[in-house]
Amino acid sequence: MAPTHLRGGLNMMFQLATMLGIFIANMVNYGTQKLEPWGWRLSLGLAIVPAIVMTVGGIFFLETPNSLIERGSKEEGRKLLERIRGTENVNAKFQDMLDASEFASAIKHPFRNILERRNMPQLVMAIFVPTFQILTSINSILFYAPVLFQSMGFGGNAALYSSALIGVVLVSSTLISTAIVDKLGRIVLLISDGIIMIIYQFGENQELSKGFSVLVVAMICLFVVAFRWSWGPL
Repeated sequence: MAPTHLRGGLNMMFQLATMLGIFIANMVNYGTQKLEPWGWRLSLGLAIVPAIVMTVGGIFFLETPNSLIERGSKEEGRKLLERIRGTENVNAKFQDMLDASEFASAIKHPFRNILERRNMPQLVMAIFVPTFQILTSINSILFYAPVLFQSMGFGGNAALYSSALIGVVLVSSTLISTAIVDKLGRIVLLISDGIIMIIYQFGENQELSKGFSVLVVAMICLFVVAFRWSWGPL
């Protein structure tokens, strides 16, 4: 349903919502840590709030024109398309949808076709991009940030505060990538920020001084920025 010239940015809204969730979770953890001994129960239990919002919100979701057309409700699909576009002049787009639906219906054994040589580049990309996304180790940083910062010599409060800082970095950098992706393109972001992430991973295992620990935190934040500009949302 997204207009072509905004599709990249709008697609990143999913990532932005995820980053906001992580940031809010960090804030909740920071706020409940001193509520002994039941603070952690409150922290986990509050997850019911977004769960309820998503469940109730799902009731109000609109269908998409493509989905309606695929299921044979062509007139409903056209009316919804007119509503989305804000005009009745949707003949060209509606015909494109009809042609695409008919073409897709005519294909036999679509899953078998994926394995054909002509479709291999798309298949390889669909498998390896998300694989490499996880192998950047971003999940280790996001999930274990408080433990990571404690191991670097920060106290419990400072560790939670630092992980909250990462949450702010996540949200702000995702906003930036949302704004620039449709101008620079996906390939530029993936390659350039991939190089930056490689550079920030260089180092040796050693006992860290306080000053060097602060530097490592800065490097982690820059690593997260690079990830959220590229491999995260794209």
